[in-house]
Amino acid sequence: MKQSAKDQPIMKTLCRTLKLNTTLLTLALLAACGTPSVYPDEAFSKESPYFKKFRQSEAQACEAAQHALLSQGYRIERAEAQNVRAKKDFQPDDDVNVTIDFDVVCKASDSGATVFVNAVETTYELKKTSGAASLSVSGGGIALPWGKSTDALVKVAGKTIEDERFYKRFFDLLTTYLGK
Repeated sequence: MKQSAKDQPIMKTLCRTLKLNTTLLTLALLAACGTPSVYPDEAFSKESPYFKKFRQSEAQACEAAQHALLSQGYRIERAEAQNVRAKKDFQPDDDVNVTIDFDVVCKASDSGATVFVNAVETTYELKKTSGAASLSVSGGGIALPWGKSTDALVKVAGKTIEDERFYKRFFDLLTTYLGK
């Protein structure tokens, strides 16, 4: 069936509209599949498991934090008068490694020091890749095949520890080192 010259603009408009609607629908579906944003859940509340006030100075509080972390098997990676960074590794499975990075910041307050803490749990999995190669000599007689395997720890997850009991246990131990 042959289209008349009169029908061609209508068909072009219909095709453009169909393409536009298809594009918009595709974009809407892709947006729906995206990772949801986490910042709307940030409360910025006065009540938080991430800090505690002490009567001692910030230097004393950070020193006690170092002792508390060392007593639990953490490696101190950086220690300054008001900051401590420590790390501890775990291997819950042969192919899984979990690291806790623990940060402490001690700030002066009107009646002593406020200690702020944050711990991030990062999970790594062992990924194995293998390859093969061979060496041939011209004339056909010798082929020497060999294989190569490479192992690498790949980060698969990372998240701030939000468990209030985790931080309570830390602050309880810190309190014992401060002599309260």
